[in-house]
Amino acid sequence: MTDLTHRPAVANASAEATAALYGADDVRDLFDRMATSYDRMNITLSLGFAVLWRRQLLRLIGATGSPRRVLDLMSGRGETWAEIERRLPQAEITAVDFSAQMMAHAETRSRTRFGGRVRLRQEDALNGTAARASFDVVVSAYGLKTFDAPQLERLASEVARVLRPGGSFAFIDVTEPACGALRIAYLAYLRWIVPLAGLLLLSETTEYRMLHRYLEGFGDGSRAVEAFRAQPGLQVEVRRHFFGCATSISGRRA
Repeated sequence: MTDLTHRPAVANASAEATAALYGADDVRDLFDRMATSYDRMNITLSLGFAVLWRRQLLRLIGATGSPRRVLDLMSGRGETWAEIERRLPQAEITAVDFSAQMMAHAETRSRTRFGGRVRLRQEDALNGTAARASFDVVVSAYGLKTFDAPQLERLASEVARVLRPGGSFAFIDVTEPACGALRIAYLAYLRWIVPLAGLLLLSETTEYRMLHRYLEGFGDGSRAVEAFRAQPGLQVEVRRHFFGCATSISGRRA
């Protein structure tokens, strides 16, 4: 006879681990700890692809010389702002992130590199204070994987809410490639090499080991795609970058 005694305990432990992985307080704490090293580690550990994919992200938004109100969700330290201004030179940028430490670095970047032009809001992207139909563009780089399925649905709903009719959105994040050999190599790199680099460069592996855990949960990004496509007001396009190592979700509000 199969012993079922410990199964509820195992299930509860698994549920608690999942809740901790996607809980707002835990994610906020993770990015608070990563804030000091995030810029250089992101570029170094992605072998420069983080910069390339940000550039490709903004190419999904139509270029214009007219002023446009841009919302940068999960903005981190403001790594995407230069690409926003390159693509939309007269953009009015509002940056949202719930990590106090990320926002502190973003404030410094806004003041020293952007003349204080970027408006900063320390708040949860899922519970934003922006008015309905108040932005022409919504963008975000590398934040999707930190949401579970219900949170992704709320995020897509929030994007549809704040975009004006005809407005554009574009998100990009790392994903698991479909090719078996490439997926194995990619996941091995994230699971072993990235934490080792964190140990050698920062004497810390915990934060950068989390990247592999989030990618495991995010997979090929299909849950995020489904969440955006489920929004009746959004027209959605999906693109795979570098054989599926990253995926972008973009489109317009009808």
